Amino acid sequence: MDEKEEQKQELQQQLEWVQYRQNMLDIIEEKLLQMREITEKAKEENLSSQEIEVLNASLNNLASQVNALDSESRGTEEGKILE
Repeated sequence: MDEKEEQKQELQQQLEWVQYRQNMLDIIEEKLLQMREITEKAKEENLSSQEIEVLNASLNNLASQVNALDSESRGTEEGKILE
């Protein structure tokens, strides 16, 4: 493989990683919007302590998902997706 083909392959791998990372960031954004909706609901409504616990559990679950997705999508080595 000549140098030009190697560069092309490297750029292709980088492009694939960027597309993968963007997809993960889109999913993360959706989860963050869900978290915002939950907090807005909690602010606007008069909730019982049990309802607040349920919302907190939902927020914690979403936060864990966001952290996992972020960590997973950063799991790269020199722009290459680790499998």
